[in-house]
Amino acid sequence: MRIGIIERFLARDFVVNQAAVTAVLLLVIIGGVLGRTLGDIAEGRLPLDVLPTLVAFGSFKGLILFWPVALFLAFLLVLGRLQRDSELVAMQAGGVSFARIYRAIFLVAVPSALILLFLMSYAVPRVELLVDELRDQADRRSDLVGVTPGRFLRSRVGDQVFFAERLSADREALLNVFIFDDRDGTAEVTVAARAIADVSGDARYLVLEDGYRYVGEPGAAAFQLLSFDQARMAVPDPDLVQPRRSLEALPFAELWEMRDRPRYRAEIEWRLALPMSVLMLALIALPLGLAPPRSGRYARLPLAILVYAIYANFLVMGKSWLEAGQLPGWLGLWWAHLIPLSVWLVLSWRSGMWNGMMHSLARRPA
Repeated sequence: MRIGIIERFLARDFVVNQAAVTAVLLLVIIGGVLGRTLGDIAEGRLPLDVLPTLVAFGSFKGLILFWPVALFLAFLLVLGRLQRDSELVAMQAGGVSFARIYRAIFLVAVPSALILLFLMSYAVPRVELLVDELRDQADRRSDLVGVTPGRFLRSRVGDQVFFAERLSADREALLNVFIFDDRDGTAEVTVAARAIADVSGDARYLVLEDGYRYVGEPGAAAFQLLSFDQARMAVPDPDLVQPRRSLEALPFAELWEMRDRPRYRAEIEWRLALPMSVLMLALIALPLGLAPPRSGRYARLPLAILVYAIYANFLVMGKSWLEAGQLPGWLGLWWAHLIPLSVWLVLSWRSGMWNGMMHSLARRPA
């Protein structure tokens, strides 16, 4: 198929605008991922040194999810500019049909959908697996790695609760430490002026200095009191934590083998729905980009955002319904694509674009 100058011109504008929209969305995505990760670090669930890696991986996953809307907005911005500057009218007067404009749109949309299909099938599961492994490695560290001064932290593998008022000047020790441990109904409360983590072989200890230990049953009047200058307290082995294996980290072949289960079927349909949404949004971009005469460049943008919001929400809800078994597996998420298809039929019929394309196709054989 020969690609004309008009198609190359439009495709280049679409790609340039998509890059600009993606750059703006990437800043928003990085901010959101950074905020969530910092929250986990502040609550002691993650150590600080994994922050850059998790933000990078999380931003990549977010960018993949927002790829369809970035391309959709790029189509609308370019078509809106062409409509405002009367370039679209000039093209049509020069014999450029809607079919050629669609050819330029799908010249960008089809490769984008194929790339997104590859990323959703292979790249995103690998990234999710790396994130799971990174969080598992963080869980295998000593519990004190994640202690934030001034916050309570529950042990990941035991029933201990840690609290430290502040770090020492050399940041090697915790000062004014409080530890609560529930041992089969017997409460142990330990307070110490200073605590240092110590690893001897495979064993993990907490060296406590200048403190007291209270042992007894809650509600009973009898408590044992022990004072010490230095004590070693065993820390539960973090290797007892079960490794993560999220559904998003499973390869496509493994999901396909268990496609009869609702959760796995829903994940398969989701990975196929995102690339398909690129094509559906590309289809409705042209009638939405044909703004009425004397209207602004962004006249149809609110309607386009509304259509996308409804479409995206039905995809997300459809995935939840599939996971819960409320939808039959054979239906999948394909029914959600009828939303943009219906919008395209209505808008193209009202704008006369449908008749123009049919007339152009009927005239071609002659």
